[in-house]
Amino acid sequence: MKSMVRSLSVVLVLGLALLLAACGGRESATGGGSGGRTGTVGNGVTIDLASDGESLAFDKTTLTVAAGQEVTLNFQNTSLAQQHNWVLVDGGADVSRPIAEAGMLAGLQGEYLPADRSKIIAHTGVLNGREAGSVTFTAPAPGTYLYICTVPGHYPIMQGTLIVE
Repeated sequence: MKSMVRSLSVVLVLGLALLLAACGGRESATGGGSGGRTGTVGNGVTIDLASDGESLAFDKTTLTVAAGQEVTLNFQNTSLAQQHNWVLVDGGADVSRPIAEAGMLAGLQGEYLPADRSKIIAHTGVLNGREAGSVTFTAPAPGTYLYICTVPGHYPIMQGTLIVE
């Protein structure tokens, strides 16, 4: 009986360790090094971003680019079943919340985006599980901008920050 309890304890400890390792912090792509940037051509930059499996999260929560830089964002939906999109808003939570709410009303046929897209800097289409999409845009003025997923129920959990220097 004692060895069975000890074996069960070892299994529980190992399971907890694996769970904690899997739930570790998400990568933040900032500053020097690759900074979430996978390539630079001339004044342009290419950034690879993905959803975080079945979590309602992006795999990078901070991206950094230069003002006026041409940015190509490659977004990979790594979920098996969930839909996701990537929407860069012209502001913070005060701007992103109404965009997400209006997107919910627009539905899938409206790509979960509001009819008035004047506060959206760039966006991908809605991607099904294991699909990828890209968008190219010019980085706005220096500042901090939110990127979100507007699929219903994903905002405000699924978001990140684009820092424009």
